[in-house]
Amino acid sequence: MVAAKLAPEPPNTRLSVGNYIADILLDARPDGTIYHWIVQRIGSAAIIQWGQEYAFEDAYSAVTAYLENLSRPNKSRESESSK
Repeated sequence: MVAAKLAPEPPNTRLSVGNYIADILLDARPDGTIYHWIVQRIGSAAIIQWGQEYAFEDAYSAVTAYLENLSRPNKSRESESSK
């Protein structure tokens, strides 16, 4: 019998874009693995957005899409702040 070699789980991961950080945290449970992701402003404990995915790749995609959206200039936000 040949034992299958399992790929190691990705470690906890932190990404940053501009003033925001996102953590992807591995939660290995007996009934399955879940990847939690959390987006925050640097220096703030407040959570801007969070989610859970069953695959690291899905969590990474969700986080990068959300961070890209935050980093885009928002015309309506800019015009309101200049009033």
